[in-house]
Amino acid sequence: MHLMVVLEDRISEWETKGEILDGYFNPAGAFDTVTVLGLIDDQPADATIARLCAPAEPRYINAGIDRRGLMALSFGLRPRRLTSLLSRLAGYVGSDAPDVLRAYGDGLAAVAAAVIGRTAQIPYAVSVHTTFDPQIQSKYLGARDKLWRRLLMPSVHQALRDAGSVMAVYAPIRDYLPPDIAERTVVVPNVVGVTVRPTVSERSGAPMRALWLGRQMPGRDPRPIIAGLKVTPNVEMTLIGDGPLHDAARRTAEDNDLGRRTTFIRAMENHELCASLPRYDVLVVNSAFREMPKTVMEAALSGLPVIVNRLPAAESPEYLDLPVVFVDANAGAFASALRDMESNSRKRIAIARETQDAAWRAWNPDRVAAQTADILRALAADAG
Repeated sequence: MHLMVVLEDRISEWETKGEILDGYFNPAGAFDTVTVLGLIDDQPADATIARLCAPAEPRYINAGIDRRGLMALSFGLRPRRLTSLLSRLAGYVGSDAPDVLRAYGDGLAAVAAAVIGRTAQIPYAVSVHTTFDPQIQSKYLGARDKLWRRLLMPSVHQALRDAGSVMAVYAPIRDYLPPDIAERTVVVPNVVGVTVRPTVSERSGAPMRALWLGRQMPGRDPRPIIAGLKVTPNVEMTLIGDGPLHDAARRTAEDNDLGRRTTFIRAMENHELCASLPRYDVLVVNSAFREMPKTVMEAALSGLPVIVNRLPAAESPEYLDLPVVFVDANAGAFASALRDMESNSRKRIAIARETQDAAWRAWNPDRVAAQTADILRALAADAG
């Protein structure tokens, strides 16, 4: 079978951050050929495309769309004009037409997949990876992104209505979709890099090893956690990720004389990161977004207890299914939770095992991959 993936992201940016997962575009190895249609101009390495599509025959097409030009030519992303401009993408289907399309994201990729699917008569699914909470987006999205999303929204909603399947990677996404779309949206967790269940670490004693994963940016700010280390002398912390707050986070560590107990790593290959997770004792999260990042899933699958800011995490079914420690988003609360974990290794290990058990029940990678593959194959079969 042949799958076409429609993507608005730049894969080269994934390469820079080390976020390449083998078989990410080919769930359960269900497809013999995977064509990646990159909408935005990009030049990812051939080896990267091969890894993402493994074990299928990989193909990559660069559509070279310029967002600014598209907005101008479509008179502000007006649906009919936008559809007309995107109709050229159907020409990339060729003689070896895919059996099914999968769009990643609730943006231009969804609209493009709808246009290709309608023109070439190919069924399509859309994976939604972002919760459209208007209050959060108004606070953390830039002006251009907010304008782009607002103008594109009518076309996106129509694409979701016409899709053969809409898959949300975590439950809160459905709460912010139009009701008629939400009621037919199924939650299918994200693909992760932990594929084998590791043994929970029973390491005890000082120092306890805390871990931060992901971008350091407005809405995902590690500085309150770092500041909390000042009163937790038996805790070391490693921060893996980059972002606009990276330098500010380093300064917070330096200002609090924490240089010896904080390690900053800007990027790490996903397979290397996942292999290293069992060496840590606890994951610490401070996020203002309604999401269950795959980094948290990977840490939980590896047996790390999770300390997370209470809101909005406590409103997420995914977090409520784990024995997480909810705290207020300030240095004192993070410090108190870390001290409690550090001073009682038996309790920490018990929470670690409970966390891992719950994570494997919810996000068993083989089961998740099979679920995604089944949805896509069913669409192809129904169309045939």
